[in-house]
Amino acid sequence: MLHNVSDLDLRLLRIFATVVRCGGFSAAQSELGMGQSTISTHIASLETRLGYRLCERGKSGFRLTEKGRRVLDHSQVLFSALGDFRDQVQSLAGRLVGELSIGLADNIATLPEARIHEALARFCARDQDVRLHLSIGSSTELERQMLGGELNLAVACFSRQLPNLRYQPLYSERVAVFCGQSHPLFDREELTQADLEACAWVQYGYAQADVQLPADPRRSTALASNMEAVIHAVRAGTHLGYLPTHYAQRWVEQGAMRTLLADQLGYGISHSLVVRDDMGHNQALQALAEDLCAVHGAPLPERT
Repeated sequence: MLHNVSDLDLRLLRIFATVVRCGGFSAAQSELGMGQSTISTHIASLETRLGYRLCERGKSGFRLTEKGRRVLDHSQVLFSALGDFRDQVQSLAGRLVGELSIGLADNIATLPEARIHEALARFCARDQDVRLHLSIGSSTELERQMLGGELNLAVACFSRQLPNLRYQPLYSERVAVFCGQSHPLFDREELTQADLEACAWVQYGYAQADVQLPADPRRSTALASNMEAVIHAVRAGTHLGYLPTHYAQRWVEQGAMRTLLADQLGYGISHSLVVRDDMGHNQALQALAEDLCAVHGAPLPERT
């Protein structure tokens, strides 16, 4: 049984948490930098220390036991407490430390108004030793990850403001309807909204479910999980789709796509910085939020 928590125990718990996050021993090999047999030995040692089995592994796959799930939950609380202790102690010396998980909308690198790279450069020029984790996701995914504590900060288009989160608009972009070169509407000069709405469309979670689009397509025959997938359907000449104008510009310049009724059906959206109300004493998070707002000429998000 575990009577004292040693450095070895902490290491074994971190290995265990990594295995769970990766979904099994084999998948965790690359991240842990050790072979499957070594990982298995470490997990077996932890189970021996605890006195019970944490997971089932074999031909049926990897699965946590009920006690394994409890240990994982308690481990996360322990890791968070240790991280807070480390951050608070190190911050006394004036240096930013820790880890920050940042979520971003996809394909904003071509938007001139999105100066994320400048904010990151500004942050990295500080006296800091912070490990950054950057990820891309839809607005819905980013909101869920923010509320679940998986992300410290996110920048994306949010059509609503949820409790316990702080929002600050940073920049905007224009969205319009596009068709591919081989689409029947590509060469037509006179178009009506009804002409577009009668076509087959590809829909994407880029537009939130509670946002009413200017166009109301009656035939949505394709669904896309990201903007690149929308591009493929549009360039095929089989579907119309909404896309940010900056992202589609390269194909428009090549003559591979065309904007349709931009003034009538186009619209603008705002991208906001989002942090949780309970930022606590995370000075690295505070500094990154300050840098993002500074390069975009925006104030820090106010507490809700």
